[in-house]
Amino acid sequence: MKRFAVVGLMIAALAGCSSQSYIETSSGLSDNSVDKNAAARSRLTLALKYIEIENYQEAKINLDKAVHYSPDNADIYLAYAYYYQKVKERQQAEKAYLYALDLAPGDGNIHNNFGVFLCGIARFDEAEVEFLAAIAVPSYNQIANSYENAGRCALESGDSEKALSYLESSLAYAPQNLDVRLSIAELNYMLADFAVAKQQLTKYESVSKATARSLWLGFKIAEKQNSSAVAEVYSRQLLAQFPLAFQTQKYITNDY
Repeated sequence: MKRFAVVGLMIAALAGCSSQSYIETSSGLSDNSVDKNAAARSRLTLALKYIEIENYQEAKINLDKAVHYSPDNADIYLAYAYYYQKVKERQQAEKAYLYALDLAPGDGNIHNNFGVFLCGIARFDEAEVEFLAAIAVPSYNQIANSYENAGRCALESGDSEKALSYLESSLAYAPQNLDVRLSIAELNYMLADFAVAKQQLTKYESVSKATARSLWLGFKIAEKQNSSAVAEVYSRQLLAQFPLAFQTQKYITNDY
């Protein structure tokens, strides 16, 4: 179930700055230019595009130029952190996150993405602090994502009850998130609350097509509730629709 929602990296950089054109030469901005923010924004946009296509050398060149034009902009250091994560330079990534937070301590996107980074290197308690810091920012509008991240990180750390609590909070903010709803059903099954697991699965099934994951969960819940007829329906669907899925192989080998 591990999946993290990284937000903020692709938002418009330096939002609100002037869009005035500029002239850039090999030595930098020309004497006629007065808009270094626009130049920084352009370079940051290019850097993020290069990161997307895994051209990290060009990404770094453009990040270095962006920070030259706007040395105190947190968005640029957030992008640096993302770049360093991609090239697996963890210490540099952490330094970039911390510097971005020094520049913009109330930026929920930075807190969230730093939390994802920390969870990825198994620093679970610190990650939780960052997710909650993001959620606490009044202007932050990705609360569902950060609760989801907190929940999945808690699950990664082995705390199923905390994971369930955070995912339920995420679902309250984004009830249309079917993946979170199915994860909640799975966690209730793990915690032996089969009735609630069935309720959540039924809600999921009412708005989503069946998947190997949902059919497998339905089968296991039915087995626990001694509903052999229902379990038979789920198992037949699983075999017919997803014969190669790993869940189907588990069913065939009685691995449940």
